[in-house]
Amino acid sequence: MARKLTLTVALLVLAMAFTSVSFAAVVPTQITFGPNTTGSITVGTTQASFNGGIQGIKGYAWQANKPQGSFDLSSATLTYTNGNSPYTFGPNSQGFTVSIGPDTLTGWLSVQALYINAKYGFFAGAYQITSSTAGFINTGFAPGAVVDIDFVTYNGSLSSGEINPGSPVPEPGTIAMVGSGLLAAAGMLRRKL
Repeated sequence: MARKLTLTVALLVLAMAFTSVSFAAVVPTQITFGPNTTGSITVGTTQASFNGGIQGIKGYAWQANKPQGSFDLSSATLTYTNGNSPYTFGPNSQGFTVSIGPDTLTGWLSVQALYINAKYGFFAGAYQITSSTAGFINTGFAPGAVVDIDFVTYNGSLSSGEINPGSPVPEPGTIAMVGSGLLAAAGMLRRKL
């Protein structure tokens, strides 16, 4: 009787772990950035130049109700690998860092210029996260994740942009609860067999 009760409780814990409760801790929250305060961007028909010197292109960043932060985009001249829209750049072409309060997020951009003319450019692609601190991890930006990024340039400046996280990620406590439930269920099944 005690074994059946233990098995039932273990399976109940396991079932609870697979419900929506398991995803409650991580709430994906978009990061918004721009305009830049230093540096300039030149968009042409064969390349885009991000000119910020050694310091990079810097500007403002925000996330939900956190205090205002900053972004840093590395300087680079990116030559388009094809002559038609979308204009593709090589992978991991630029470093991108966001700092808001005590939290920092770093990674590499792999983007395309989806639209360009003499004054305006629209860039979109992927942001591969190499490191992040707890505040960003808890809002959907874990190290190793690849998330969406896009930004607009206008008249030599980065006008605005956003980084969008993926799906919610289970919290570590939930993963431990799932593991415990699986171990208990496996132990009970082993004894039965």
